[in-house]
Amino acid sequence: MVRIQRCFRQALPHLLGLAFTGLTTPCLAQQFMPDDPITRTPEVAAVRKTSVQDINALYDFAHNSLHYQSPVASDSLGVNTLGEVPDSSWFTNRDISRLTIEAVKRGGRVHGGPQPPYTVVAAKTEGVSPGFRLRDARGLLYFVKADPPSNPEMATAADVMGALFLYAAGYNVPENYILVGRREEFRLSEEATVKPAYGKSRRLTAGELRQIFDRIPREGDDKIRLMASLSLPPKIVGPFRYAGVRSDDPNDLVPHEQRRDLRGLAVLFAWLNHTDAKGDNSLDTVEGEGEDARFVHHLLDFGDCFGSDSDIAKDPRHGREYVILPVKWSRMYSLGLFSPDWETVHYPHEMKPVGNFTAAAFDPLAWNPNYPNPAFVEMTPLDGYWGAKRVMAFRNEQIRAIVEEGRFQDPKVVDYITQVLGSRRDAIGRAWFSQVLPLEGFRIVDDHLAFDDLAVQYGFSSPSRYQLTWFRWNNKALRKEDVSSSGSGSSALPNPFKSLAVGSYIGCRIARQPADGRSVTVYFRHQGDNWKLVGISRVTASKVDWQKHDESFNASNLGSTAGETYKKAP
Repeated sequence: MVRIQRCFRQALPHLLGLAFTGLTTPCLAQQFMPDDPITRTPEVAAVRKTSVQDINALYDFAHNSLHYQSPVASDSLGVNTLGEVPDSSWFTNRDISRLTIEAVKRGGRVHGGPQPPYTVVAAKTEGVSPGFRLRDARGLLYFVKADPPSNPEMATAADVMGALFLYAAGYNVPENYILVGRREEFRLSEEATVKPAYGKSRRLTAGELRQIFDRIPREGDDKIRLMASLSLPPKIVGPFRYAGVRSDDPNDLVPHEQRRDLRGLAVLFAWLNHTDAKGDNSLDTVEGEGEDARFVHHLLDFGDCFGSDSDIAKDPRHGREYVILPVKWSRMYSLGLFSPDWETVHYPHEMKPVGNFTAAAFDPLAWNPNYPNPAFVEMTPLDGYWGAKRVMAFRNEQIRAIVEEGRFQDPKVVDYITQVLGSRRDAIGRAWFSQVLPLEGFRIVDDHLAFDDLAVQYGFSSPSRYQLTWFRWNNKALRKEDVSSSGSGSSALPNPFKSLAVGSYIGCRIARQPADGRSVTVYFRHQGDNWKLVGISRVTASKVDWQKHDESFNASNLGSTAGETYKKAP
């Protein structure tokens, strides 16, 4: 992966500039470039011609249900030499652990919720959550949805909380707010329209608006509770797909099913139980003008997160099995007599705003969206590990702060959801940190290699013993040299390496003892008086037992890349 990424990055400006000439640019044979590891994906200007992309929901469901069953696990792309995802129009590396409580509660919300009076300008009747659009006193446009009468507060809170969690994790989301107001604060625009399930848009009548309001659950003082989502920038070009690329986006060169930030998103969605993970719940916009114009890729519609399925409480099956395919073999063999664990756990039916949400029977490696998502299906252990690090970075007090933004009236609901998310978070860490050596924070201090074991840091395991093997790295010849036997097994930098010239590269392979097939190899470049970490290569265990977790994943397909290695199961 590293060689591919380096070649791609070096040739990118030339490839884009010569795209219409048929010429190619050779790639220099170097593992690491002087500016590695890159922190932002290089982009070119600008967006010249765009088209509005559309996704047919029925075709997307049928195609992915039938096509994405047991793919060959392809290499992960869109990463730097450390295996991390650089900042881009898709993702921003926010330091979750250092976000203040005020920051996680605010998220990306800078405009504030709607200000009365509210003018209803349009309504819709299609979709699982009929709603309407309004302009507030400032003229800002909001998309508005309500809770189902059976579960007040459930879907509106889910939309707000889901957006805040995913924003903190690094993704682009709309500004979602809880709106509580009186009916007299809403007025109907004379030009308001309604879009029925079938047919053309027509004028919205006051009677139809009253019918919409009559179905909205009431809070104290006869107030209505809504979720208001601020409209994204006006240059909207439709949703993105979780496979392929957009032909009209000059910077969209990595197939979406191979993007680590989309593959690893499966782990965050599993944590939040966001099962409606489809391309139709995304939106691309073009932001900026002229040479500064760029596509920006957003996630949206989080009303099905946690225990909510937007218009009803979530079916307990969702998150564990696809809607139709594939059928679990264990259930076929037992002729339906086999009862999976998720069918027998207790759900808090007495707390209507929660819906069906629990940490019991949650298996992070077996979680599934409603139907196969190309990027999620092709997720590798290293993609999962990346996503798990994002989830584990959330502190308990941050989780509670975001849940409080759901503005639940019963504090027991806040307590319950916070506790479930904490338990699911820890289950994710235990599961994914067992797939690789979860070592991070590599640095050379006082001529010794130091690092942090995340499994130990989070209390999942006791400290382990490691075997360290040092070597010099020939960056141009792409090979190890001067493997030091005298430094083997020790964290101390071998004496011959201390006098290496500036610009020299060294490496160290770290393997757990007793050996279990997992290892991490780190690379450093000599920079003055310091050694800079420039590369990380990870090897998973020789047997990654995915089969017992997900019958659609074939572990024997795990392949090998230059920068990130997966051993094939024997």
